[in-house]
Amino acid sequence: MRFGLVNEVVPQAGLDEAVDKWVSDILACAPLSVKAVKQMVRRGAQLSPQEAQMLRVPALIAALNSTDQDEGVQAFVEKRAPVWQGR
Repeated sequence: MRFGLVNEVVPQAGLDEAVDKWVSDILACAPLSVKAVKQMVRRGAQLSPQEAQMLRVPALIAALNSTDQDEGVQAFVEKRAPVWQGR
């Protein structure tokens, strides 16, 4: 944890609660962005850090050009939770 390789360490008794919190955080994100991050991790796993940084997957471009991207910015400006549409 001290090196930043993990986000949280919990006792076994608190594991389910910690997992639920992390899953809730992920599910609160825009679905297209989650899809893009997953694709980038899969495709970049065998690359050097420099190569992975240059990786541009179609899902990332789609997420950045989506109406969800606009909704995320608008929700932030209006200080409200975003309503993701997945498009």
